[in-house]
Amino acid sequence: MLTIEVELLTGRYAATQHNDRSRAEWPPHPARFFSALVAALHDREPLDGRERDALLWLEKQPPPQLDVDLEVSETVGRRTVHPVFVPVNDVTLVGDPEAELRDARATRARLAESERTDEGKAKLRKARKAVEKSQRKLSEFLESQQAAPTSPSKEDLKRGTGLLPDRRNRQERTFPVVVPGRASFAFVWAYSDPAEHTEALRRLSDRVTRLGHSSSLVRCVLVERAVAPTLVPDSTGEHVLRVVGPGQVARLQGAYARHRAVEPRVLPATPQRYGEPRRDDPRRPRSVFTDDWIVFERIGGMRPLASRGADLAIALRRAVIEAHGRGDLPAILSGHAANGGKAQESHLGFVPLPWVGHGQADGSVQGIALIAPRRIGPDERTALMRVLAEWERVRGDRSADYAMELGTTPDLGKPLRILLRRVEVPTKASLNATRWCRASRRFITATPIALDRHPGNLRSNVDRTAHRAAVEAASSIKDACERIGLPRPENVSISLGPLLPGAQHIRQFAPWPPQPGRARRARVHAEIVFHEAVCGPVLLGAGRYFGLGLCLPVGEPRGAAERRTS
Repeated sequence: MLTIEVELLTGRYAATQHNDRSRAEWPPHPARFFSALVAALHDREPLDGRERDALLWLEKQPPPQLDVDLEVSETVGRRTVHPVFVPVNDVTLVGDPEAELRDARATRARLAESERTDEGKAKLRKARKAVEKSQRKLSEFLESQQAAPTSPSKEDLKRGTGLLPDRRNRQERTFPVVVPGRASFAFVWAYSDPAEHTEALRRLSDRVTRLGHSSSLVRCVLVERAVAPTLVPDSTGEHVLRVVGPGQVARLQGAYARHRAVEPRVLPATPQRYGEPRRDDPRRPRSVFTDDWIVFERIGGMRPLASRGADLAIALRRAVIEAHGRGDLPAILSGHAANGGKAQESHLGFVPLPWVGHGQADGSVQGIALIAPRRIGPDERTALMRVLAEWERVRGDRSADYAMELGTTPDLGKPLRILLRRVEVPTKASLNATRWCRASRRFITATPIALDRHPGNLRSNVDRTAHRAAVEAASSIKDACERIGLPRPENVSISLGPLLPGAQHIRQFAPWPPQPGRARRARVHAEIVFHEAVCGPVLLGAGRYFGLGLCLPVGEPRGAAERRTS
């Protein structure tokens, strides 16, 4: 096992997300740390062969596990980002005295790697002399800058005043920062034995002084104690981090030869999904719904918001039933008993999955999941898959890679056209069952809950009417949790507005149920806290089979665990 612990000396991590310069990177990416090790390798001349061999060994290892603070969210642990306009380091005023030296060193490095003949050795000697000459010229230039000329020319005065910060052009910059609750994290190669590379890796780690921005000072050390990871490589995980593979050292050296640390560059890396370790406890409470989902990803057409999600769910259910025909319809799909009455047991849910819980989330529906109850038997699942296969055969379009076109019926409002495709392994985090089903004590509604009973007027300020209605609504939600097999929550907080980034206000959702003549349900957003961690998916209320009352598991507020145990 190899474990390298990184301590944030200032308690903050300043590193820009690779695809959004206004956001801070978290969790830290393994590829960024590997690049810091390569930079430490090149901070000494000549290169240490044992250190380079250690990095060549490390780049061939599987992606590491991480022990990192996962309580950092969109609202906790992130500093608000404001644009800052800073003076530009304009090398055109004094030239770039280091450019010649960089070119000479790059030529020397290239020849040292590729030339082994007598002619190549002669070229290498010439390159070494060029480096020495460039170093002398740079030293002379720096010495000349120490003393001001006794009789400066107009050109000297123009160049000098142009270097003052208030005379230089200004460029917009952002400095996103994460302040985690725990000022250290670790990279763990659990199944790798560094053997003879341990000492070289230790020396490299000792020389890593920053990770990300120059203000993000760190101390890196190899540790021998056991570290329990909080993130592990997982093809269905929620987080996408950049990792390295064989040839990474050569790719970084080639990239540096192009950008010279002054041109824009992109870190060469490979994306890898990460998720929390699966610690399934059979005694942990679970909802009646399974985490083995059938997922249809939206691949085209309109991009509806979650407020139209119930319309899509109803339309998809109707389309599947129509393709199969009304005869011999499985009860798990129809939701009705043999006598035509409403089924007493849980049945299949058609649940639109919105993009919420992220700073850039817009609440759009990314796809639809068919969520069956955990009690579904092999025969019922086989019958269900046959129905879906029939629908795909009837409505499928080979030219669109088996995409299905779905449109709402006129009584549901403005028609929607959306292309869906069944996927085995979703590429979007919002479609991963693990994101919605992971164990947590705290859940927040992504879509409002349609209450099973009317609580009263939630908006009236007369004689504490709204307070009494909120208490009744919270009690109804606690009953709904027990109805899907979960323990009664410790606390339920009610809100009419959204509580997650990207979630929508209840007034943006059409009345439920949509059928005319039926009593409308009161709808609320809620934050639900249980006594112990429970496993989702958590679907609550009267519209749970069509995506209403969908709850996202979130981390506890910082310090909550300590307050519970104190």
